[in-house]
Amino acid sequence: MPPEPQKNVNNTISFAQGHIPELLKKLEHYLGVALSLRSNTGEVVCKTDYFYGPCSIIRGTDRGRARCRKTYKNIEDRLMRRKTPFVNVCYAGFLIFAVPLEFRGEMVGTLLGSQILPVECDKTMDLESFFGHTAAAIDLKNTAEFYKSFSRVRTLKPDLQRITFLQYLEEIGHHFISMAFADKNWELFLKEIKTNTPQFGRF
Repeated sequence: MPPEPQKNVNNTISFAQGHIPELLKKLEHYLGVALSLRSNTGEVVCKTDYFYGPCSIIRGTDRGRARCRKTYKNIEDRLMRRKTPFVNVCYAGFLIFAVPLEFRGEMVGTLLGSQILPVECDKTMDLESFFGHTAAAIDLKNTAEFYKSFSRVRTLKPDLQRITFLQYLEEIGHHFISMAFADKNWELFLKEIKTNTPQFGRF
């Protein structure tokens, strides 16, 4: 009797098992960045709970939610085609860091870091100049609340900070792939990422 054919691991890999969803939430609070981990089918493995700020308000409107979904789909389609990490700016004006997750040469998912300011905006006037078009486009009524919500959103400056953070997300992605096969808790994950990633904490 011939042996049963082995399943293609690339089609069965799961990021939703073990500690991965828990680690993703802890990591985004640790970094101050919203993270989104998706399988190669586009299914959200773990919904971020870090969109407490302006992105939450934007996505709370029909027009804003539709535009966000379109932005994310375009980014993931580009990742599937190019399989190369990149930094993009969403329609609202936030940076999105996109990393393909590959195993044995095939895409098994995507890791996105978002709700990041491209420039320092210390005053409401600065925010209005960069995000006033967004508020108008989605017809926000309470703009004061919108601009106040930026207080905990971090900034990553061009070149070194952004390149370093993109490389860091790549390293995190590698850890998540290995964790799909080995159970690791937050303490072990944090110890390994600090040891194996020289750029940890430099962005």
